[in-house]
Amino acid sequence: MSIRAVVLALACCVVSPSPVWATEGSSPKASTGETRTLPGGAVLTFSKGAKYELGKPIKLQLSPTGSDKTPVQVIKLSAGRVSIVIPDSKKPKTAVLVQAPRKVSAVAKGGQSIVIAAPDRVTVAAVKGEMLAALGNDWKTLPSGVVRSHGAGASTDQAVPAAPQLRLDERLLLALTGETSTKLHAQPQEVAYRELSLYRVEGGKRVPLSSHQEWRGDLQQLPPLAPGRYEVQARAVDRFGVESVMSEPVTLRVIGAVLPEGARLSDGAILLGRAGRVKLIGAEGLEASYGKASLFIPVPADVGLARGDSTLLRLREPGAKAELRIPMEPRTLRAEVEIGPKSARWPTDPLQVTVKLFDHRGRPIVEALKTKPRVFVNVGQVEPSWTHSGNTYTAKVAPAAGTGPWVVRVEVSDDFGDSAGRDFIELGSAKTASVQ
Repeated sequence: MSIRAVVLALACCVVSPSPVWATEGSSPKASTGETRTLPGGAVLTFSKGAKYELGKPIKLQLSPTGSDKTPVQVIKLSAGRVSIVIPDSKKPKTAVLVQAPRKVSAVAKGGQSIVIAAPDRVTVAAVKGEMLAALGNDWKTLPSGVVRSHGAGASTDQAVPAAPQLRLDERLLLALTGETSTKLHAQPQEVAYRELSLYRVEGGKRVPLSSHQEWRGDLQQLPPLAPGRYEVQARAVDRFGVESVMSEPVTLRVIGAVLPEGARLSDGAILLGRAGRVKLIGAEGLEASYGKASLFIPVPADVGLARGDSTLLRLREPGAKAELRIPMEPRTLRAEVEIGPKSARWPTDPLQVTVKLFDHRGRPIVEALKTKPRVFVNVGQVEPSWTHSGNTYTAKVAPAAGTGPWVVRVEVSDDFGDSAGRDFIELGSAKTASVQ
């Protein structure tokens, strides 16, 4: 059927709408952002506060001459917007006729269409798929990808905004102490603004964290993200309120870790015992390599030091070039032990014990030890009162009873139970020294 025949049919049924509308109520319906599926499969999504009425269906010859007429659902939109999605087909099984203020009408035949009834204008957009649009009885084809806006006595045609092209500063992030973030960039566009949607991917399903958040400008700082997998999408919105299709999702990984007991973080490196294992969080599906090796393998569930030495773990998306590097180093604790004075004699002179703690690079360690230094007099352990300040432990060892001699020994262990340092002193009796 020719476009002229369709126009004549539409003119007959649209110009005088009063007999078409349902008689269930005369006042427009106030929508709350609902979605409706009409007979025939058309899915309509109304903006919050949209006002519309459903009319009685009609039939139009939208397919080639000789084909059956297409059932057309009828909507009278007086305020707000409606988005219409109809599966594409050479022979439409359904269509939607929207009558809007300012004598604007449109027929959605397939794909995605939008009609917006604003106070100062009416806009029709063939986002994907061809439409028919009219001002009064002047029906014209609206090609796919074109926006037509009527207002202030003039009509304007422009292209549907293109989907934003997104880029992240980093797609692999490390969050060993909680949360982290990165910046999202969009290629510049002449649009009013963009709408950003952020999802967390769990078990293959997307859980929305934020939907259609307004984004002005070309740069956006993402919110703090805990370890896990995320996807970011955006759509552009033009000056008439017409959105583009959603952009391709950009995947973001935040890698976390469960550290074994005694492990520490220092300057971005994981310090752990030579036999310690770090459980990775959010790394499922990534590839791993070590040091300067070129071979990547599926990331294991936990990682540790290679042969107990410093190890560089490298993670990447399969086949990608960008890498996340996680240095791991042996947590080597070195304790400098001093016992004095060397001339002390018991029972007259108490001993002063000083223990200073350093890491494998010679930097002071100020964290408290899991097990305090142990003091032995001969073979028996004593429990002095320790004071901890900075990287230093101090204690006084009271003289032991008896005539001596005595050996006072101090031993320091790291949080993994390995020896970190030790020292001893031999003491004689003050009485013995005076006799001599």
